[in-house]
Amino acid sequence: MKNLVIAILFVTTIVGGYIVATSKLRLHLEGLEGESKEIVRGNLLLPINATGEIRPALRVEIKSKASGEVIEIARRAGDRVNAGDLLIRLDPADEQRSVSRAELDLVAAQARLEESKIAIQQAKNQVDAAASNVSQLQTSIEFSLFRKEKIEALPPEQRNDEEVLQRRTTYEGQLAQLQGAKAELELAKLKEPQAVQSLRQAEATLATLQNNLADAQERLRETDIHCPIAGIVADVKSQIGEVIQGGKSTFTGGTVLAVVISTDRLLVKAEVDESDIGQILKIAPAWASPGHASNLTMPENLEEALAQAGQSPLVMVESFRDQQFKGVIERIYPEPRSISNVVTYLVDVVITSDNRHLLLPGMRADVRFTAEERTDIVLCPNEAIREGPQGQLGVYIPKPDAPAKLRETEFIVCTLGLDNGSNTEIIDGLSVGMTVYTKLPAKKNRNKDDS
Repeated sequence: MKNLVIAILFVTTIVGGYIVATSKLRLHLEGLEGESKEIVRGNLLLPINATGEIRPALRVEIKSKASGEVIEIARRAGDRVNAGDLLIRLDPADEQRSVSRAELDLVAAQARLEESKIAIQQAKNQVDAAASNVSQLQTSIEFSLFRKEKIEALPPEQRNDEEVLQRRTTYEGQLAQLQGAKAELELAKLKEPQAVQSLRQAEATLATLQNNLADAQERLRETDIHCPIAGIVADVKSQIGEVIQGGKSTFTGGTVLAVVISTDRLLVKAEVDESDIGQILKIAPAWASPGHASNLTMPENLEEALAQAGQSPLVMVESFRDQQFKGVIERIYPEPRSISNVVTYLVDVVITSDNRHLLLPGMRADVRFTAEERTDIVLCPNEAIREGPQGQLGVYIPKPDAPAKLRETEFIVCTLGLDNGSNTEIIDGLSVGMTVYTKLPAKKNRNKDDS
């Protein structure tokens, strides 16, 4: 038994040593022979990568003009809602009392308005009466003056002094009455514009109270708070028993009761580096560029927008690594953002894929734009491209007709095109099927020019 164990250990040692030796020999040979790849034909894309956050195109904070205690919450976070669905109900008692007070104030204002109309008519009547009195007195004065002058014109022996005195007294008394009547007429004329002004004030007060009543009635209706859009309830910020302040009584516009988002239109606010924004402007549809004409807008129909845009950025999220989401550039913001001296521009990309319902607001997203694209071109690995003996760019290939054991190379100058970081377009110098070195071999007799 002991001899068997020793034999097994001996064989294991021999085999292990052989494996290690052959591995080292193979690595050494690979290092001597270099590494190579074949030139192929294919497509090349020049991507621009950006990151952003999934957001709804429409997010509504629900507030109420009414004040009161929350007595019912009809929808909770995550519930799907339609426009007009009940979200929250408030106790209507306070707002009902406000409506009742407004109605009473309106009745009193209507009564004051009628009083003002009556006062105007009374003022007009007083003016007419005072004017008539003045007219009558003027006629009487003319007659009194005639009688006075007539008796004064008689010879002294025919005049009666008592009658002369009486006619003079009558005339002067009527003159005094006329002055008083004219004063009453002027006073009556002053009362009429005052009554008109009171009427205008009463009409203004009535209009204000009518608006107050309409506001109170609207606040009463607002005690039942309905959803203004179709979407999903993102958050409910109130609870049963909480007393809220309405938007009419606070400077902040009221308490936020819930948040509803529209999931029909999701977008990514992508942060594009300043070095890439020029390329994005080139590929963006006309409606997305800053300063576009006001009549250029992205179509509401997403399929139509995708067809018109031409360029379709790809969106990827960590939660769904096996799926891609297509999008359309909707807007490029001209205002830059600078954080720690890194300047970026926001680009809105609307998700158009049918699987967009999987996405949730707040998810971090990677966006890939295709700045340029080449199809059916000659491609060379970037690691094969080197600087040649004369400073030109090109590749090294195995030297034709040279013995393989010498591992001799030949440099070929190439005309290069688009580069995506992994492969480069070869415009001239190489053909499909050629072998190029990505790692140069160690030559036995390397010429200085080939080093």
